[in-house]
Amino acid sequence: MSRSKQAGRRGKSKRAEAEAAPERVTKKAKKLDAAKSDEVASSSDAAREVVAKLLGETTLDQFMTDYFEKQPLLVRSEGNHKLFDKGLFSRQKLLETVGSQELEFGKDMTVVRYVDNERENYLPDNGKLGVKKSQLSGLLNKGYSCQFYQPQRYVDGLFQLNSSFEQVFGCLAGASAYLTPPASQALPPHHDDVEVFIIQTEGRKKWKLYRPITELAGEHSSDLSSDLTGDIWMEFTLEEGDMLYFPRGVIHQACTDEKQFSTHVTISVYQHNSWANFLEVALPRMVRRAFDSDVSFRRGLPVQYLSYMGTQFDPESATAKKFVAECKALVGKLSSWVDPSDLHKAADDAALDFIASRLPPATAEDGQTAGFLLESDSKIRFRDRSYVRLVLGEDEEKETVISVYHSMRNCRLHHMGMCSCILNGEEEDEDDEDDGEENDKDEEDDREEKDKDDEDDEGSDEHDEEDMGDMPIPPQAQSIVFPESLVSPLMRLYSSYPAATPISELVQAGEDETEVRGMLLRLWSEGLLETSD
Repeated sequence: MSRSKQAGRRGKSKRAEAEAAPERVTKKAKKLDAAKSDEVASSSDAAREVVAKLLGETTLDQFMTDYFEKQPLLVRSEGNHKLFDKGLFSRQKLLETVGSQELEFGKDMTVVRYVDNERENYLPDNGKLGVKKSQLSGLLNKGYSCQFYQPQRYVDGLFQLNSSFEQVFGCLAGASAYLTPPASQALPPHHDDVEVFIIQTEGRKKWKLYRPITELAGEHSSDLSSDLTGDIWMEFTLEEGDMLYFPRGVIHQACTDEKQFSTHVTISVYQHNSWANFLEVALPRMVRRAFDSDVSFRRGLPVQYLSYMGTQFDPESATAKKFVAECKALVGKLSSWVDPSDLHKAADDAALDFIASRLPPATAEDGQTAGFLLESDSKIRFRDRSYVRLVLGEDEEKETVISVYHSMRNCRLHHMGMCSCILNGEEEDEDDEDDGEENDKDEEDDREEKDKDDEDDEGSDEHDEEDMGDMPIPPQAQSIVFPESLVSPLMRLYSSYPAATPISELVQAGEDETEVRGMLLRLWSEGLLETSD
């Protein structure tokens, strides 16, 4: 299930100013009517409503207490689509997306079928990986199944849904759409390393769940044989409009019946979001603190310890046992060097990865001017604080700074992947997104001609350098860095949300009026602020 394509490990975020160029946000602008009140409805509340709707009569709080990471939950729609909108995703929407976007086999989707219990992945014989609408339709008609990675990049309803999951769970939410012809099975039994929410958007599908081999598995499994799955735990058919949740580690398989084509979408959260994953980030700081403060951590390892420690040696030898005992004693002492600041810094690291890679807000900037800076009685607030993170740190000169990280202009089209929207510092034209199939064909012809030229130039150092320049880069959190003198007004602006704060109060909280107004202008220019009457 939810065997989402891993598009490379994200680069570790750095606490230095790295201003990313604005990236496309493909939602239409929706102006916020701030004049009605200084209080705005939190986007987190709206997100909770979206996720709660999927749970039917189970409240979100009840779900978190009784089901999350514990047991499956099946919610029936009774055929009336009360959990999510009808037509959220379908075979037709997939083909429409393929017809309007440049998608590739392997990169954007996997097409597979099983013949005589053998998996057969489809790849074009001519080596051209670009997916054509008629080509994919023909493969589906021939009994192939399709797993389409991250459909929220192109489908607004799924964009809203994934964004809501990211708001509620505070972590990345990936998605895959599975389209399976009648009498077919896309994947053999396996388990995943994510919490899975399945919405049946078209047709129906038969499911079998098996108890976990490893509770809350941290890695997804390979294909599992029947002697490993054990007895069936739960068996049912998901009908159109239904929702199924199960925790990571639950073994599952699904197939269609003889009559109906099936489309379902999985929303997955909490990948690598365990205590162990957090400690992998926090422990090095604790070890360094212990090293700096306790001489027992600085003492040298036993002389010639490599002559008795290692897989080739007897683990029961007296010298090996003594080594292990000393190591355990140090690990036990390590707890006394757990400092809250190290945990907060580790949380900042996790937050910056989330900020860098999550979906942007569904609402675009409202086109306000900066005239509010001329009025001392103007009130201002963050457009949406949940997309903003304040991080205290130091610059290269060891001076205290406060960095404002945000997701307001993140790239929707490369959610959960490697962003290639901006190459060599130049932003792609937005008009390119709206090209029709004819332009796509022209561009494909151009690429084929370029590929031929590239083959002729093979071995050219200059050509190799150009290729390196066009390589996609891991997403980095967009940030603005301010000096320590602006910590107080920034913290006031942040903590006051959703209430708007008079500019006069922010000026009083700072040390210099010109500096505070300059900060507000900078935040506004990045699309982070809005005014309130």
